Amino acid sequence: MTITASMVAELREKTGLGMMDCKKALTEANGDMALAIENLRKKGAATAAKRSGKATKEGKVVSVSDGNFTAIVEINCETEPVAKVEDFVNLIEDVKKAIIAGKPENLDALLALKVGAQTIQEKTVELIGKIGEKIVVSSYYAQKTSGNELNFSYVHSNGKIGAIVKLSADKNLADNGDVKQLGNDIAMQVAAQKPMAIDKNGISADVVAKETEIILAQMKNDPKNANKPDAVLEKIAEGKLGRFFKENTLLDQEFIKNDKLSIQQIIDEVAKKVGATITVAAMGMIELGANSAEGDDD
Repeated sequence: MTITASMVAELREKTGLGMMDCKKALTEANGDMALAIENLRKKGAATAAKRSGKATKEGKVVSVSDGNFTAIVEINCETEPVAKVEDFVNLIEDVKKAIIAGKPENLDALLALKVGAQTIQEKTVELIGKIGEKIVVSSYYAQKTSGNELNFSYVHSNGKIGAIVKLSADKNLADNGDVKQLGNDIAMQVAAQKPMAIDKNGISADVVAKETEIILAQMKNDPKNANKPDAVLEKIAEGKLGRFFKENTLLDQEFIKNDKLSIQQIIDEVAKKVGATITVAAMGMIELGANSAEGDDD
C-alpha cells in the first residue's frame, strides 16, 4: 500500500513523532493507521514523544563500583512517586548491571548498552509507554583508576546527589583505613559543598574575570568607596577573589566535619601519617534535576 504524505501527517499529529518515524510505522503496518498507533504505543515511542517536553527533576542518583571502575548516574522521572515504583527501581538495577558489564565512558555509550535484548535507551522508552511519564537517563560520570590511584564515591541517602573523587598516591594505599576515611570524607565534601574545581587553576579565566568584574562593580556602587582610587579598589577585589576561591575550590574549602581545617590540610595530615604523597586527581558530581530543563505544564 502507498503511504501518502497526508497519512504520515495524520499519524504525526496523533503521536507527536517525527515524519520518518511515522512513515516507518505506517509502512510496517501496511497503511493501517490504528495498527501503526498500536505498535508505536507497545514500543512506548508515541508516549515518549508526547512527554518529550516535560520536566524531569525527580528520580535517583546512584553509584556503581567494580574493581578499578566507579560511576554515578542520574535517572529521572517527572514526579517523586514514580521513582519508588517497582518498574522504575528495576530500570535502575538494569542500568547498574549495564554499567558493570560495559563500563561505558560516557552517557551515549551507556544508553547503547544492552541488558537482555534491549538497549538501555529502548528499555527507557518502553517504560515511558508503560508508566505514562517521561523517564530519562540524563547524567553520567565515571572514573577508572590505575597504579596507586583510588576511587571513592558518595551518594546522599535521599538519592539526590552523588560524587566521585579519585586520589593518587606515590605508593599503594588501597588497604589503609586512614586513606579510605579520607577518600570517603572528600567525596562527601564534594557532594555537600559543590566545588567548581579542585583548585583555582581549574577555574576558567572567563569565570575569574567575570567574578572580578562583579566584585569591582559592587564596590564602586557602594558610597563608602566613592573617593577610593581604582588601584585601591582592585587590591581589595583581589582579597575578595581569594574568598571566592576558598568557597569554590575543593582544596581551599573548609572541611565540613571540622571548619578549622581546609581539605588540603586534612590531606596533608593523612599523608604525613601514612608516609606518602596524596593528591586529588579528579572529581565529579551529579545533582538530581540540576541539568533538567523546565517542561510544559500538563
